[in-house]
Amino acid sequence: MIIPRDKKTHFLAGYGIALTVALIAPDWYGFLAGVSAGLAKEAYDYFSKRGTTDKWDALATMLGALAGEIIHQFYN
Repeated sequence: MIIPRDKKTHFLAGYGIALTVALIAPDWYGFLAGVSAGLAKEAYDYFSKRGTTDKWDALATMLGALAGEIIHQFYN
């Protein structure tokens, strides 16, 4: 299966946001920040009409955020 570059970018963005926030905030705030960023990005695309709203982009961002939080919990 070939994963589109766009989905990989969303995953890495969610991962990076979650891991960064998790290093400075209480448990699971990193995950919440990654999910919020993904939903905010898709809401921006929808309301601004400047991008394409895609539920799979939001899901990829959320999965990245979950991965970042799991990695943080594992090493913490």
